[in-house]
Amino acid sequence: MRKKAIDFINGYCVIFTFVTIVSSIWQLAIGRVSDSNYHIINRAVITAIGMSIIFIEKYCTFKNKILNVIIPYVVSLSIVLIYTWSTGFVEKLHPNAYRDITLNFTALYIVLSIVIEISKRKSKTNPS
Repeated sequence: MRKKAIDFINGYCVIFTFVTIVSSIWQLAIGRVSDSNYHIINRAVITAIGMSIIFIEKYCTFKNKILNVIIPYVVSLSIVLIYTWSTGFVEKLHPNAYRDITLNFTALYIVLSIVIEISKRKSKTNPS
């Protein structure tokens, strides 16, 4: 259990760092020189939601491989969209907020799902 917790924390840190760096590069490229603390906290929460679901996907499996991807994705995207909606009570949402979070979350989810599937297959062929 401890190893899984460490894996979760390490994965979370790597993903959050990667997403934050990509976001910073993108913002600088479009001329925005600062990011709000509120936006960074939101990114941390969204990353935690995504990492939790990816972690569940990695360690909980259904007999149907398609369900292994679809169910965690639908659940996690629903949670992310509800979280996005709830942030609208604190700060006005961008007109494209739901589209942006759906596209960003989906892209990262697909990449991480592929990485998890590759690591699962690799661990089956190299049990050590």
